[in-house]
Amino acid sequence: MRKMLLYSRKNRLGFTLIELLVVISIIALLVAILMPSLNRARMSAQAAVCMSNLKSVGTAMTLYITDYDYYPASYFYPYNNQGGYNMTHQDSGHPHGYLHWSWFLLGEKGAEPDAFECPGMRSRGAPRTNPGGKSEDWEQDQVDQNGQTTASVNSLFDLQAPRIAYTANAAIVPRNKFTSDLSGGQRINRLVRSSSIDHPAQTILVTEFNKNWKAIGIRQGGFILSKSHRPLTPFTHVGAGYVGNACYQAPPSTTGWVCGDPWSENYGIKPVKEVNKASDLLNGGAGHPLNAVGRHHPGGQENDLGGAANFLYVDGHVLRKTVLETVKKREWGSRFYSITGVNKVRYFKQ
Repeated sequence: MRKMLLYSRKNRLGFTLIELLVVISIIALLVAILMPSLNRARMSAQAAVCMSNLKSVGTAMTLYITDYDYYPASYFYPYNNQGGYNMTHQDSGHPHGYLHWSWFLLGEKGAEPDAFECPGMRSRGAPRTNPGGKSEDWEQDQVDQNGQTTASVNSLFDLQAPRIAYTANAAIVPRNKFTSDLSGGQRINRLVRSSSIDHPAQTILVTEFNKNWKAIGIRQGGFILSKSHRPLTPFTHVGAGYVGNACYQAPPSTTGWVCGDPWSENYGIKPVKEVNKASDLLNGGAGHPLNAVGRHHPGGQENDLGGAANFLYVDGHVLRKTVLETVKKREWGSRFYSITGVNKVRYFKQ
């Protein structure tokens, strides 16, 4: 009798196999219930860091404007490795790589390299077009403009923050097409004076790239050439289009600038699944270049267009919203400020 009692007590001290499976099932169910909330919390935290970094970029840009009055160009072809450049005499082969707008904000303007990063992006940002001699600055499957696919002591090095999560509005921070030889058309770019911007609190200056750096690059064989130095062109000329250098082809006296793609639904903004499969987004690889704007933060899931991005406005504040919302609210500017000729923009679809 005593032996039987001891045996029964021993059995009650442990779990049966069924009880253990029940406990595991409950834990798995709780994890499944909590995981979406944890993911949303993680994504919200990442979005907050990206917003803070973008505000730092805005502060540095304000200091630059205070000194120079004009916004920088998105990039130049420098004539040496120290950042020397001439606006109207640039080597089209750009043997010294690119001089990017982030370079003007580093150092004395107070921006640190990590201010140009976003933890919501792969590797916290897109790599330089020409990453240089440090292997950690390269991505797998990347190729530079000289055809190199790995870091070496002779690798070309862009004067740019190592990782770039942000792209500028080309209507304010233009490309380097300051001569017709560079633009290939009748119109050319010009630097934009800060005082010329209408409604600075309602005009976007900088936003976030698509989270996948390959989507903003160009495929070259089995490799990708990053185009992280390029700004985002939000406008289309109804007579010339938006692909490549089309915006420079329209005669200077013609009107017809609109935001996005006036012939497509949602201003040419495509579903996120379609965008993520494309490449060369800054040149219209999935339709309009507005598809290069990031959608990796919570919010804005309507019409399968994806999530939201952070947007830095000319006056320095930052908001998170969808790219479609920015077009509907006419926030890319009332003019194509950085291009010569008639540049007034109308926001409509036809």
